[in-house]
Amino acid sequence: MEDFRTPTARARGLGAARGGTRDFWYQRVTSALGVLLITGAIIVVIDSIGADYDDVRALLSNPVVVALLLLALLNFCIHMRIGMQVIIEDYVHQPMAKVLLLIVNAGFSTVIGVVGAVAIIKIAFSG
Repeated sequence: MEDFRTPTARARGLGAARGGTRDFWYQRVTSALGVLLITGAIIVVIDSIGADYDDVRALLSNPVVVALLLLALLNFCIHMRIGMQVIIEDYVHQPMAKVLLLIVNAGFSTVIGVVGAVAIIKIAFSG
């Protein structure tokens, strides 16, 4: 069956891995959001300097603070996964190694996100 679309129409929005443009924009958006989220997270950390565990737990009992830290963690885990995925796709040329590294990258990013979220939530809800 012949494809009557122009080469531009066939390629629009699709990189070599069929998601290059989407990943490009996700990387930029998570980077821009990261600036805002890290500013809030730094304020929380500065406010916690010299505080004991109970004071930090009291600070983290605020839902706004917990949401800020969880959003920052989620944002940076996504940003990290996409950034490493681009590096792997660009510089690893062995097909099996590429697939394995992409799986490890996705798993590592997920584990970091889950462990970090559990830690934040555990501190926030500990009594």
